[in-house]
Amino acid sequence: MAESVKVTILGVDYALRTNDEPLLRELAVEIDTELKELQVQLPTQPPAKLAVLNALNAAERNAHARANEVRELERLTEDVNGLSEKLEQILA
Repeated sequence: MAESVKVTILGVDYALRTNDEPLLRELAVEIDTELKELQVQLPTQPPAKLAVLNALNAAERNAHARANEVRELERLTEDVNGLSEKLEQILA
């Protein structure tokens, strides 16, 4: 059952519901850290713009991770197919 958890990001408290409190807290700390780093780099930008930039950075990392997973899955599929062919040759 989802429980309410309070996290603080850029000094603002958020009451959120989650089924995984440790993960939510970890992600909130990560986001807070990333936003604070952006705030140092772009001190005149409002928090909303920093949040959008951070979301775009996260989306880019996610897209790269998905592409890497697809490439790895393709490589593993080729390996399994190659081993399957060798096994069929041995058994024939």
